[in-house]
Amino acid sequence: MKLNVELKEHWTNIISKEDAIEIKIYDGTKPPVVNHSGIGILLFKGKVKNIFQVEKELKVKGDRWDRLILISIPANLRLHHVLQGFIHVAIKNKVTLPKHLKKEKLPPAVQELVDRFVQQQLFIINRFGSDHVLISEKSKLGGKPSHRWNKMVSQIPFYVDTKECQAEIQWVKRNEMVIRAGAIMKREVPLNKNGSIGFAAKMGQKIREDHQQSFKDFKTTEDIILKSVNEVGLFLYFAGTNSWLVLKDAKGQTIDAWTRVN
Repeated sequence: MKLNVELKEHWTNIISKEDAIEIKIYDGTKPPVVNHSGIGILLFKGKVKNIFQVEKELKVKGDRWDRLILISIPANLRLHHVLQGFIHVAIKNKVTLPKHLKKEKLPPAVQELVDRFVQQQLFIINRFGSDHVLISEKSKLGGKPSHRWNKMVSQIPFYVDTKECQAEIQWVKRNEMVIRAGAIMKREVPLNKNGSIGFAAKMGQKIREDHQQSFKDFKTTEDIILKSVNEVGLFLYFAGTNSWLVLKDAKGQTIDAWTRVN
């Protein structure tokens, strides 16, 4: 995983352009100005004081705190589901939480997406400190699953087939994904609950701008070469979901199943 990190005196900004992730970690007790939705985690001396949803503006709740973590959320995931994802992980790892945070069952359709998203965020956060946020010191986070290109998979066409997007893709080289001409791209940019454009959508817009000569009226007119599965998802449908599970071969097997390294 490649990350861009910006360090200031009282805050750290962590960005993965490939995965459209943005995490901000603030030290101190003065709440920052925030105008986008996400999840907030308040800590005091390494212990979780509160986990909460940020919808339109930041409203810090809790007793004393000395660290605030803000996590951006993909447009396809509901804030409440992601909040529950963090609560589930904490309870599983026997982390003490405030009494008002109750575990609720997640709908099966979003369980896997939420679990992967939460695990990835915690993997990043805990690499940038020794707080062991929401995990016990003995727990190990798997982080981002590893995938490996091979010659066999380079010969297999994978497909995106949804109401808003249809495309054929091939992973032809280790760092080369080809979207075949004729792909139908998602037209509307997904918005956050407060009407703002999320980080993943902005990344998708940037990739589209870089290849604007290769599509017309949201249909590709020539093959487009990108660097990764995640870039393909950002370009075609602004990601917001795990593209390793979206791209499938003609029999319905995902590109994740074809290339995951256990």
